Amino acid sequence: FTQTNDYEAVVSTQSTGEKLEKLKAEELAEGKAAKQLSHQLRRIKAIKKEIRAESAAVEEVTKVRQAKKKANEVRPGKYGPGKLPVEQPDFLLPEEISSSLRKLVSPANPIQDRFANMQKRNMVEIRKQVVPHRKYALKYVEKWRRKLPEELKELTKMKTKKKKKVIKMSE
Repeated sequence: FTQTNDYEAVVSTQSTGEKLEKLKAEELAEGKAAKQLSHQLRRIKAIKKEIRAESAAVEEVTKVRQAKKKANEVRPGKYGPGKLPVEQPDFLLPEEISSSLRKLVSPANPIQDRFANMQKRNMVEIRKQVVPHRKYALKYVEKWRRKLPEELKELTKMKTKKKKKVIKMSE
């Protein structure tokens, strides 16, 4: 009978101790949360300043992007590795203009104008003109057939005149 009472007393003291520790931990957590909240309330001005700076940076980046986009809309697009050459418009001085429009000759070539227009509209790729070149120099070889008959005879003589080695055997 006394054993069970002792056991219950021990268990009850342990549970109260655990309850007290739990309460202390909860109080500490609440105190910590309250401290963080008060710290954040004190930092409101600094946080607002950071937010304003970030938003200003984002706005600046968007303005730059929009300016680039507008510039790209105006100029012709890029298709290919080359750049479109900027040409000055051709015009005639008053002295150069003839009295009759029938005698007036257009300096422009319609095919070249159409081609340039297609390049501006990104229908044809813009490229640099490739200059043809060889990787290795050409070698010139003189054929035997092209030689004169006298030269052929000399060459054939030179081929037949090979040194013959005579081996003497000692007796």
